[in-house]
Amino acid sequence: MEAKLKFLKASTKNTAKFLIAKKIFAIFLTVLFGAQAAFCENFRVRKNHCADFTGDTQSQTAQLGFNDSLSIILPKNNEFLEGLELEFKIPQELLQFKHCVGYAFYHKLSPAPTAASIDYNGTQLFIDTLPARLSMVVQIPLNENLKIEESPFAAILPSMVLGNDEVIFMRLLPIMKGLPDNIEDLVFEITAKPLLSSQGVLNLNVTYPEENPKGVAVFIDEKPVSSIKEAIRLEEGIHYLAITSENYRTEVRTFSIEHGKTTSLTVNLRDTTPELLVSAPANAKVLLDGEVFAWDKGTATILPGEHTLKFVLADYEVTKTFTAINGKSYNMALTVDIQYTETP
Repeated sequence: MEAKLKFLKASTKNTAKFLIAKKIFAIFLTVLFGAQAAFCENFRVRKNHCADFTGDTQSQTAQLGFNDSLSIILPKNNEFLEGLELEFKIPQELLQFKHCVGYAFYHKLSPAPTAASIDYNGTQLFIDTLPARLSMVVQIPLNENLKIEESPFAAILPSMVLGNDEVIFMRLLPIMKGLPDNIEDLVFEITAKPLLSSQGVLNLNVTYPEENPKGVAVFIDEKPVSSIKEAIRLEEGIHYLAITSENYRTEVRTFSIEHGKTTSLTVNLRDTTPELLVSAPANAKVLLDGEVFAWDKGTATILPGEHTLKFVLADYEVTKTFTAINGKSYNMALTVDIQYTETP
């Protein structure tokens, strides 16, 4: 029992020492680099790599050395960009050298980062050390809509690393002495991936049959849409559109939304005047209310009310009477067929 108590006391002391050492190291970093964040800092990198997302939002990977930098150019139209993810692949040789290499973010850089520039002046926004493991993921929220949770394998950086620039600048740098002898040969693989919104945008264009449009009601997924003059943000997937009005025909559409993309949809409204479409053999004559009807011209509008349609094919005549109602379309077809029976 006495031996067990001694073990517990020793374990408690070791844990306390570890926590104290961790706090001291954090204070050391704060003292060492905290003052630098308050003013511009001059520094040189061995090489600046670039990940340009202005034209494409696919992941990009760069091979960095321990004193290289990575400039990430964000898209100018970033309404779908909610965050940025950086995955670090750390060389195995570095596992036994804890906290010897760090990564830092800067803004207000001069000159603007390019592949040809190695000397910079900028304000440090954030700094930390690479962990003693083979990989690390950091996520940078660029707006408040990004919903991510910190885990042992992914760290969430403060949104301040963006600053007010369109470029996120990150550099690797030695933090402590005792680097491995082959540090200049080690490669840090860093993959940058934009974190896009799960939503997309619908640009809805509605055209009217007259110069002075009348009111309509627009529904998407059976929910009313207050305005179609602005882009409509929707979750990715299949959606259903309905436009209703007393003055126009009801229009129904099915459309698909892709995340991070804009979908354009045009709906041409039609008035409620009844429409008639006739199909018949090529040599058939068609009369509507006793007048020759140009059925081969396609769909035609007719007055509401009762009508008589007559098909004449040689000596064969067929007559059909129907009542046309506003908002309805009518398809009339004359078919000629041969029927036969077979007996034993």
